[in-house]
Amino acid sequence: MHGPLHEIGLVEVLQLLGRGARHGTLQVVGLDPAAPRTVRLRAGRVVSVEPDAGEAAVERALVARHLSVTDAIRPDLATESRDAMQHELAMRTLADMLHWARGRFDFAEEQGHDGPLDIAVDTILLELVGRESQRVELAALLDDFHAIPVFVADDRLAVGAPPELDPLDWRILDAVDGRRDVSAIAGTLDEPLETVGDRVRALQGATILELAAAPANDALAARAAIEAGRYDEAVALLEQRVGSVRTDREAWRLLGLAEVGAGRFDRAIRAWESWQQADPTLAQEAGALIAAARTMLEALHDHRE
Repeated sequence: MHGPLHEIGLVEVLQLLGRGARHGTLQVVGLDPAAPRTVRLRAGRVVSVEPDAGEAAVERALVARHLSVTDAIRPDLATESRDAMQHELAMRTLADMLHWARGRFDFAEEQGHDGPLDIAVDTILLELVGRESQRVELAALLDDFHAIPVFVADDRLAVGAPPELDPLDWRILDAVDGRRDVSAIAGTLDEPLETVGDRVRALQGATILELAAAPANDALAARAAIEAGRYDEAVALLEQRVGSVRTDREAWRLLGLAEVGAGRFDRAIRAWESWQQADPTLAQEAGALIAAARTMLEALHDHRE
């Protein structure tokens, strides 16, 4: 079983393998041929994701999350924390891979695979839906993640026992400088946006941080214009935004969506292709949107014919 990802998405591939309870190795190559992913399955369930959720990756992530090698290899962290981190890395990698619209996959039937994970395909999809829902809720609370965390004034610090902070909380606090917004902090720490946003909210609730208003942002005004159906106004604002901030992920996403809202699928595709050139690190995410827009454009042409 093999084929290009632009013809059959990885979601469909994993669903077919899951329903068939297949055993074997799934090799997936995205935009970078030098960085293939290997997903091993037993009875249709994911048991390992290499190299992103392999032992070396887990150890590196634990060191980053727990601040030191000594902490990362502590006996009380060795099993539970490793298992949780391995699952987190696997889910994060699979979530990224499901958006790939370019590349190819090859599945080889093999028996006897085992691994540290046991993830059903439906679990992956449900978790993705849950994360997207969480992202939407957090975005509404954090000005589309452009809110800037700052420390509360000394006279407003909560009285009583200090809250219990985990290592990620300390890393977030160390990154707070009054200039970085939530999105920038997540990028600096190389942690998922939703995870950092959730912890910032918790630190806000503990009266350690407060949120400064996001600076004037064309992307925020454009979102309101899109919701009101003023697509041309939104496009003008967003073109200005991406012209000055070439790596504004949300502005690029919204620019294409505004063009789609106006029924200009070809312009949406061109906008997202420009995004790929402006920020190659998000080329796969842009590629997934381009593939969806092309599908809608083809369906529109078929309907007209």
